[in-house]
Amino acid sequence: MHYTPLFPYFADIKTAFHVLCDEYFTEDNGTGVVHQAPYFGEDDYRVCFVNDVINKDTGSVVCPIDAQCRFTDEAKDFQGQNVKDADKTIIKYLKEAERLVHQSVMLHSYPFCWRSDTTLIYRAVPS
Repeated sequence: MHYTPLFPYFADIKTAFHVLCDEYFTEDNGTGVVHQAPYFGEDDYRVCFVNDVINKDTGSVVCPIDAQCRFTDEAKDFQGQNVKDADKTIIKYLKEAERLVHQSVMLHSYPFCWRSDTTLIYRAVPS
């Protein structure tokens, strides 16, 4: 099964936005549905690789933020905005597109650089 993504970016990637199954998550912990980000976790990578979402011949890494953590032109509606400053713009976009089901604020721990005490943004890069 496939689904329509919340944002139109990368919708042309034929292997993306599919429903996949795996045993590392279960329905008794949360919803039983997990977003896979193949460049951001061992299980995510494995599940996407096994299901041909990505492969060794896959071209460039999909990560629409630059080295300064600003959205690139791939995410045209948010281009140039820092990812930590774009929340309100993203929420507005989702509301206008009638794709926002619920909005709330959650307090949680967040990674900070131990040297500069600034927030860390995970960004996929080829290695």
